[in-house]
Amino acid sequence: MSGFDTIAAAATPPATGAVAIIRISGPAAISIADRIFRPVAGGRLSDKPPRQVIFGTVSKPGGPVMDECLAFYFRAPKSYTGEDSVEIQCHGGMLLVSRILRLCYEEGARAALPGEFTRRALLNGKLTLTQAEAVADLIHAETSEGAQNAAAQLAGPLADELEQMNEALLAHAAHFTAYIDYTEEDIEPPDLSESQKSLVEISRRLISLSDSFAAGRLFTEGISCVLLGRPNAGKSSLLNTLANTDRAIVTDIAGTTRDTLEASANLGGVLLRLVDTAGLRESDDPVEKIGVARAKEAASRAGLILALFDQNQPPTKEDIAVLVEAEQSGAPVIFIKNKADLPENREMAEFLKEKTPLPISTKTGEGVKALTKRVQELFGTGQLKPDGSIITNRRQAEALRRAGLHAKAAADALMHGITPDVAWIDVESACSALSEVTGRAVSEDILNRVFERFCVGK
Repeated sequence: MSGFDTIAAAATPPATGAVAIIRISGPAAISIADRIFRPVAGGRLSDKPPRQVIFGTVSKPGGPVMDECLAFYFRAPKSYTGEDSVEIQCHGGMLLVSRILRLCYEEGARAALPGEFTRRALLNGKLTLTQAEAVADLIHAETSEGAQNAAAQLAGPLADELEQMNEALLAHAAHFTAYIDYTEEDIEPPDLSESQKSLVEISRRLISLSDSFAAGRLFTEGISCVLLGRPNAGKSSLLNTLANTDRAIVTDIAGTTRDTLEASANLGGVLLRLVDTAGLRESDDPVEKIGVARAKEAASRAGLILALFDQNQPPTKEDIAVLVEAEQSGAPVIFIKNKADLPENREMAEFLKEKTPLPISTKTGEGVKALTKRVQELFGTGQLKPDGSIITNRRQAEALRRAGLHAKAAADALMHGITPDVAWIDVESACSALSEVTGRAVSEDILNRVFERFCVGK
């Protein structure tokens, strides 16, 4: 186990609540707890069995009681971090939590950095890097599918599979080294055909895992979904409906939305980053002009466009501009006839008839299920199984692709009769790239990038 110092932090959010949890981890964790926590039944916390919840009080040594709380401890290495650890469950007042943490610091702990508990778990061999990143994905999950996939990765099957492939690559590297040695000693070299076949299989699997990120990113990064329409087409109302919030101001006054406004929505497992935009129209108002320009810029970067039209009104030149802008964006477009609770204008029906528009009413909720189904059809999430085999992390996907391409290069070298020392270089490079995912040999910079996503206390 590494010789770390002792850290402490609140594991619960910095807000008033019923209960707060304070974590302490490191060589002095239990002795610090013994000095600030007194079991009501007498003795010290460390006199009690590990993992047993003890009722007691927290106070400065020799000082008045701050709170009645629960505490329990873990002996290394049988803890989350692999170190001696303590958890104190106190009442959830922010001032109280701050005072107890200050006690911990006065007794020798320091404030934990974001993700430092999980980082120690990784460095002490309690988690692989894949599992550590799954912890962050689980914390930040915004869809049930994303949470399920992260939980499955945390359980370990993906990490086990990657470790098996890494072991196979190392075995091939050793095989090639033996081949080179045999050649130098003029001994019959071993057969490399099985290595070539194995490298092809490893390459295909690694690239397949990397390719799964195209779908996995829907669970984590989401799709930039831009709402386009003329003023008062109902864009802000639709954003509020899909996001289940009053994020956007809705009025009958045209031009209310003058800048892009963002919110998130989960439609059938697809995370949409909704972008409400200014209504497309000609205007002399300089502020509105900027809003329209930003709407067009957002459309050019969109992964999906919802083009809204007021089905109760005849088409206008602004509607034509919306149609053109949507189709020129290059993104998939779902055309929507909004205000389906009102009578449909015949001219608008004719205008949109070739676009297979979805009728939607933000007032009644009609059409939202159909929109969800259309989004699922577009992005294929209906067939996705969030079983932990889907890569949802861009960094992992890039490293897996590099590993797969190096494994393929090694296999190709063997197939074309190139000497194994060349293949050995690519196999070593594949191992290096794969270690960026497993954490077997990873740089400090990569660890910093991984753990900057974590909150303090995890």
